[in-house]
Amino acid sequence: MELDLDAPGVLYRGWEIRSRLTHLSIEGTVAASAEVYLRGDCKCHFVSCRQFVLGDQALAAIEDKATRWIDQRQPTM
Repeated sequence: MELDLDAPGVLYRGWEIRSRLTHLSIEGTVAASAEVYLRGDCKCHFVSCRQFVLGDQALAAIEDKATRWIDQRQPTM
């Protein structure tokens, strides 16, 4: 069964992370995806290849991946 539920956007260091639950399997597990925007332009799209039991876990994992990607481009001063 397909699923596409948007989560609230997350602002992080001037970037916007837009995540969503993207897939619900027969077993009841979910996956997530996220796009990373800077000044309204999509700079990267992440897709989870791991399935999670809880949607909150899937969103937290994909948002963590997105924030780490941002941190690699904008080191803390």
